[in-house]
Amino acid sequence: MSNWTHVAGIIRVDGFRVGADTEPDWDGIIGKELRYEDDFEKWKEAEDHPERFMPLGSEGSLTKSIWANLNKSCIAAYTVSIFGDLRDHDDPDEIIAWFKDKCDKMFVRQATITVKNEWNGMKTWSIDDEDGEE
Repeated sequence: MSNWTHVAGIIRVDGFRVGADTEPDWDGIIGKELRYEDDFEKWKEAEDHPERFMPLGSEGSLTKSIWANLNKSCIAAYTVSIFGDLRDHDDPDEIIAWFKDKCDKMFVRQATITVKNEWNGMKTWSIDDEDGEE
């Protein structure tokens, strides 16, 4: 029987972009995505270098969606949505630790994630929590 982990997270990234025309390397910061239908070489890379990828399940990784504010003079520069369903990934704490690490690599104004595992329950974490914990 499969065990599924359901994930929904959002990160608000602030930044001064006046005059800047380049976006961050989101694959380098957040991680690459792996889809079920990706070729063997990409699956092998994910197996050999999991740190380069978003959290993985047996059928692929989480997904990310980036929104870039068209108003470059606004401090709210980007939002990063992280979501998906991971088959056979049992540890919500591992995903939250990964999320916290990614938040540490950016100028984050707000961030929150909810991870619900069918066997091990649900965990929610927000960077706005007073002590930075769940």
